[in-house]
Amino acid sequence: MSNGYDLKDIAENYARKTDSELIHIATEKAQGLRPGVLEIIRNEIKKRNLNPNILEGAKAQNREYSLEEITELSQKLRSLPCPLCGNKTAKLNGTIMHTAKSFIVFSFFRKEPIIGCPDCLDKKNQESIISTALLGWWGIPSGILKTPFYIYNNIKAKKQNRIAEPNETLLSFTFENIGQIETYKDDSEKLKQIIKYVKK
Repeated sequence: MSNGYDLKDIAENYARKTDSELIHIATEKAQGLRPGVLEIIRNEIKKRNLNPNILEGAKAQNREYSLEEITELSQKLRSLPCPLCGNKTAKLNGTIMHTAKSFIVFSFFRKEPIIGCPDCLDKKNQESIISTALLGWWGIPSGILKTPFYIYNNIKAKKQNRIAEPNETLLSFTFENIGQIETYKDDSEKLKQIIKYVKK
């Protein structure tokens, strides 16, 4: 991101960014930034009187985490209300909705991660199974070839929805969103926005 520019140019570029652009970069797009750029971000955060944890989000994307650390951070997400139904008692986990839709010459395949309570995750996997079973077969040849695998993958994912510990999907989601989660780990309202399901 910083290749070809000296730090002065980069500092001037960051100074022109809005607060929301700076926060987006620091919490979601900071992987691979060199230390000098992190210092520029630190200065901008301080100058604008923004949440200092934003810098922690940038640093988080540039360090290694152990499985234990990722698991610990995922517990912050597990304790939130379900973003799909509002359930506040069930521990959240993750699943992948595997959906296939075909229209003879065109086939559409989607793998969509979702965070929610076990009941809602089961419903989402079931919706994908039904949708794929009804609409996945009609594309030639990819629909016919891929539809059974997408149905199977939903069944397989469904088996992980009710395990007691954070499942692989939730751990992957935590790692992929580590900058935001580190930034807002003590702000439940922001964490709710991170895990909110947005239908695509």
